[in-house]
Amino acid sequence: MADLEVYKNLSPEKVERCMSVMQSGTQMIKLKRGTKGLVRLFYLDEHRTRLRWRPSRKSEKAKILIDSIYKVTEGRQSEIFHRQAEGNFDPSCCFTIYHGNHMESLDLITSNPEEARTWITGLKYLMAGISDEDSLAKRQRTHDH
Repeated sequence: MADLEVYKNLSPEKVERCMSVMQSGTQMIKLKRGTKGLVRLFYLDEHRTRLRWRPSRKSEKAKILIDSIYKVTEGRQSEIFHRQAEGNFDPSCCFTIYHGNHMESLDLITSNPEEARTWITGLKYLMAGISDEDSLAKRQRTHDH
């Protein structure tokens, strides 16, 4: 989690800019194994605890809890991106969110590098905050015992 440390020191203006873009939503292409990419609107919920997207047939499942995100990688690094070699996506518009107990990947492509940067920065900022609270809570629990 050391690489997240830098995200705690972002200026409040930068954080707010990222959050407001994320909360208003961004159209991105969601890559899936063996299918053409799906265009979805991705957005951060009002509590900043979940990443959601629509449309989705299973709207209850169309979410990722921020605290279940394991890591966010820039560029075309995931297995799915490698398999989609024919897609000429600009790597600076691509990123992957690894989440859940099984390290599932959500592979996304934005329409410009600026959007990708905003989302990567915003997600890592949220992850840094959560990892901090978790470690604080754990320390307090062990202290109480």
